[in-house]
Amino acid sequence: MNRSLNPNRIGTIHRLGVNMKIILSSPNLNEVAQLRNMLDRAGIACFMRNEVSAGLSPEIPLAEGLPELWIQADHDLAEALRIKAACQTVSPVGGANWVCPVCGETSEPQFTSCWKCGVNKT
Repeated sequence: MNRSLNPNRIGTIHRLGVNMKIILSSPNLNEVAQLRNMLDRAGIACFMRNEVSAGLSPEIPLAEGLPELWIQADHDLAEALRIKAACQTVSPVGGANWVCPVCGETSEPQFTSCWKCGVNKT
């Protein structure tokens, strides 16, 4: 099997009598775990591969030890890919910069408290 570093590749592996589909391969274990948790909440059976071996680099080649997320049922693939796309889409934060009423520091709209004095945004 070609183990490219393309996180969008979809491959197939036969495991325990089931043809599983890979939907994510990433050097970022947290990214793979987050998607696994989202799929679990949606009721989509999935399997995380190389969860432990990700920390063995450089003893094993990077492409062989990347954490991977596999979907266990073909009929869940479309929904899993939709969830993956939604997870990877960054939503811009709306609003304008705000000024702290205590110290006068300007903060961007995504911050809910002042980085300088810690006062909550009003």
